[in-house]
Parts: sequence; structure tokens; C-alpha cells
Amino acid sequence: ATHKAYPVDASVHELFEQQVKRTPDAVALVCGNQRRTYDELNRAANQLARHLRNLGAGPEVLVGICVERSIDLLTGVYGILKAGAAYVPLDPAYPADRLALMVEDARCAILLTQQGLLHRLPPHRAKIVCIDTDWGSIEREPEGNLDSGVTGSNLIYVIYTSGSTGRPKGVMVEHRNVTNLFAGMDDCIPHS
Repeated sequence: ATHKAYPVDASVHELFEQQVKRTPDAVALVCGNQRRTYDELNRAANQLARHLRNLGAGPEVLVGICVERSIDLLTGVYGILKAGAAYVPLDPAYPADRLALMVEDARCAILLTQQGLLHRLPPHRAKIVCIDTDWGSIEREPEGNLDSGVTGSNLIYVIYTSGSTGRPKGVMVEHRNVTNLFAGMDDCIPHS
């Protein structure tokens, strides 16, 4: 008996926005000595989302994200989703040929990165956004929530297989797949 009702038509970022409304001043993210409340993270992601939208991000558009593990990484993922786009995680520690294959295969329209990682990116035709050095432009965007036009059946991310049995393949995951996973975890992991 594994059937569980969950918000099949909701996007992950809409569900996060609901949490922002419930607990805006609660700490949402800690990385080293940096902290962000739900409200701070949401406002920064809205600004980034608008910036990405101006560059063509939207539903079913793939945005590669090559960012060190940091506050910027989560802001980047959340901003990509709020723009309506889907993200392609590009771990800066991956070998150059794997990154090149992923960027080429996914045909990322935009690459979100940090200035210090530009040298890790393969040749591409994508528009570049450096979340650290471009933040001066990004933070001029409005901070309010925006309508992404995304439902549960839209892509949330594309992740690549290891390639151990041949060429790595992109696996497309929809928002409803992730909300289903979270709903199942809520039943298994005690929390308050």
C-alpha cells in the first residue's frame, strides 16, 4: 500500500515559496559561517530568475550550473527553477571531457557559474552568467515572486549517468517526480 497523495501539478519552487510564507525569518541555509533565511534566499533567487529570463530562460530551457558548493549554488538552482527553466548540474570537479559532453549533449542555452570556474567550462555557445561577479547587475532586478508558468509535468533537471556502460546519457526529471519523492520521504523520516 504505497499510494500517497501529493501535489502532482505543483512545481518544487512553488512549494518552497509556501515554506517562505510560513517561516520567512527561519534559517533556510547554512554554509560555513554564512546563513540565509527563507526570505533572503527567495528574494535573491527571484532577482536571479528575472535576470535569467532576460537571457531566454523559461520552461524546458536547460541551464547548466557549474558552481562550487556554496550559498551561490543553492541560490543558482532555485533561481533557475523560478525562471521556469531546468538545471543541468555540472560539477566543477568532473573531468573536462565529461563536462564537454554534458554541455554539448544538453545544448545548454545558459551557463551559470562563478568567475573562478570559467576556465573549467568547455567551448560552448551558451550565454554566461557569473553569479558572483555579475551580482551587481542581478541585484537590480525586482525581488518579488514571479510566475514561472511551470507545472508538475515540466522538467526540473537533467542529470547524466556515469557512462560506465558507454556514453553518458541525460536523464530528464520532472517536478512531479521530485515532489513524489519528497512526499514519500515525509512519511518515512520523522520531522517537526
